[in-house]
Amino acid sequence: MSNKKEKGFLSLGEMLKEKETRPPTKFLFSGIKQNSMGLIFGPSKSGKTIFCENLAMCIAMGASEYFGYQLDGVPKRVLFVGLEEFWENRADRNGLQLKDLDDNQKQLVSDNLLIQPIDFITKINDEKDWEKLEKMIKDSKAEVVFIDSITRMNSGKLENSADSEKLMQRLRDICHRTKVTLICVHHTPKMGDKIIDIDCIKGSSTFAQESDFAIAVTKSFSGKRYVKEIFFRYAPVNNEFVKEFEITDSVWLEYVGDISESGNSIKPDRRIKSESRKAIVQYLDENCCQTYKTSDLVNHFKQTLSIQDRQVQTYLSELVLNNKIKNEKKGYYSSVNCEDNGK
Repeated sequence: MSNKKEKGFLSLGEMLKEKETRPPTKFLFSGIKQNSMGLIFGPSKSGKTIFCENLAMCIAMGASEYFGYQLDGVPKRVLFVGLEEFWENRADRNGLQLKDLDDNQKQLVSDNLLIQPIDFITKINDEKDWEKLEKMIKDSKAEVVFIDSITRMNSGKLENSADSEKLMQRLRDICHRTKVTLICVHHTPKMGDKIIDIDCIKGSSTFAQESDFAIAVTKSFSGKRYVKEIFFRYAPVNNEFVKEFEITDSVWLEYVGDISESGNSIKPDRRIKSESRKAIVQYLDENCCQTYKTSDLVNHFKQTLSIQDRQVQTYLSELVLNNKIKNEKKGYYSSVNCEDNGK
């Protein structure tokens, strides 16, 4: 038995040394750090659930991109706990979404995307309910868990700070114990012509304090749907643009483009985006057959186009998807005209 007395503290040097032994921070999507907890929120019928279902499927099948953001491309086990609607309605929608995928993607999603049992409780009210939820998460061995929605997980009033704090702390405890990334859907009242922000949630101060991230999905007064980064604890927020989308017949969100949010409506800023994309293509075409690292392109275009790092990466991903530039090796880009010129 050791006689060494344990200290009740760490020096800064000890903390930094310990940090060096830990793996680097990994992000699941946008500013959502793996093994963190936060919110996807917005008014009813804005597209929150579909946004989360699409993201869950992309993670489950190991997609490399969603909504212009890079994913790591590694299939992960995902649990989607839907407490809001009757399971057959969700099954119909998920079936349509699957039809849009190729055979390999369908198989990966079918294997890796899990849901709660058909007879699972629709409200989390007491201690036994919380135990059932946590046991299901543990048994699933999921890396990522979606809960739709936390309105069904509170017997009190979420606008009451004590009730909302208790709820969020319970969720955070489950997140830590099960070591999952926990993404919770939450509703706001109808927005009217108000710009969406964290204060649109009743009891917003508690939700902001207890969450590691918050992303809004909403519809403007003029009818445009868009996704907006609200805050990230572990990454910078892109306040320059919001992301407009439409919902397809196969119930996938189709990313239309980046737009600026201003005043009481959102105003298209596609001209700026279009010119920026053209500038990137032209730069690569002028230096045909030369390959560029992502970091070099980011540094170049954030200077010449006066945009943020993440926006350059978004443009690069979009251009690859549209076959305007090539990305034959991860982290490297070149002109699509290289082979033609070399003939």
